[in-house]
Amino acid sequence: MMASATARLAGHLKQVKLNSMYNKQVSYARAINLSAGCAALPLPVLERAQREFLDTRDLGMSITELGYRTRNFHVEMEEAEASFRELMRVPDTHEVHFFNGGATLQFAAIPMNLWGGLKPQARKANYIMSGHWSEKSVREARLFSDAVNETWTDPTGLYFSVPEPSEWSIDPEATFMHYTAADTRQGFEWQEFPYDAVPKDMELVCDASANFGSKPVDISKYGVIFAAAHKNFSTSGVCYTVIRKDLINEDVLPGTPTMCNWHKFQTSDNKIYNVPVIFAIWLGRLTTEHMLDMGGLPYYEDLAKRRANILYDAISDSNGFYSTFVTDPRFMSRMNIVFTIGSGGEKGVGRNAELVQKFLKEASEDLGWLDIRSHPLGIESDAIRVTTYNPQPIETVEVVRDYMLEFQKRHQ
Repeated sequence: MMASATARLAGHLKQVKLNSMYNKQVSYARAINLSAGCAALPLPVLERAQREFLDTRDLGMSITELGYRTRNFHVEMEEAEASFRELMRVPDTHEVHFFNGGATLQFAAIPMNLWGGLKPQARKANYIMSGHWSEKSVREARLFSDAVNETWTDPTGLYFSVPEPSEWSIDPEATFMHYTAADTRQGFEWQEFPYDAVPKDMELVCDASANFGSKPVDISKYGVIFAAAHKNFSTSGVCYTVIRKDLINEDVLPGTPTMCNWHKFQTSDNKIYNVPVIFAIWLGRLTTEHMLDMGGLPYYEDLAKRRANILYDAISDSNGFYSTFVTDPRFMSRMNIVFTIGSGGEKGVGRNAELVQKFLKEASEDLGWLDIRSHPLGIESDAIRVTTYNPQPIETVEVVRDYMLEFQKRHQ
């Protein structure tokens, strides 16, 4: 019975029906891509990229061949920024940059730019800890200062929840406060960030890599908000970085590499200092234009809720067979649904590692699903992670839900 069920689901996997940009149904042998990066991209965007890749804009050359000092190249950069600005409603007070190096390079660039002109003892920052990616950003900041304050620390290292802001330890003299909008490892996401907790005149900085574009964001509240493109907008190599204009100036930390110097890029012709990752930027333009055509942020917020609810409903209706690690609705991610099997006891620590491994093996090896295993959480068993970034078709999530229900029937 298990073999036939697996074969049936494998056949379903290869026949997921997706809406094309022409509103007709087409069937493609598309894999179930649950990777947190490089993540699935919209099929209509990939179809358009395929058509336009070889002869972009009838120029007789591919997008990947454009000289970066040419007007043709600059047009691509300008239109990529324009569609992103429109989608994310970026105000005129903020600049948009497509920096090389992904989000990780900005972990270092942010303190190097925001602490510019400050004496070493004044280089202070608050970091709100919520998991793996906030830990990585803190490590980078501490390369430049010993006064990097963690507003709280989870002694278990699991970060399944965050205490109330009244319990945070905040350095009032810090230049900025940094937080990660969503952590992919354990399924944590701020559904409503407590802006009132940020002291007056302290810059708010956000790594929004995992959920940018999934809901409206008031950009005016941020000094800097940035996102690696390979989760929600494009493929790897570029970081969408939105910076308030007054924060871009010549005062950077001594020794700041040029690739981390915002002012150097801002004052270069068309904001291009060196050759950008033009393919990723171009592909991002196609994606943001597609997102606008689909209805923009209201559409994608509704889609994010519907996708996540499909899986969370299956988990909550499983009578404890499945359970999430993050249980507070204020922090349950819509972008990475992370769960375990046979969970019991405290904080969702899995007690049936054998079933988790069986689930992962069948999904990965028998069904061919990509990257359903989460990053290690520091618990006794692996975790199951379903990534539902902006481009993820809801039909893919339904296939995962159907398999979860079938697996539960076999093993409950």
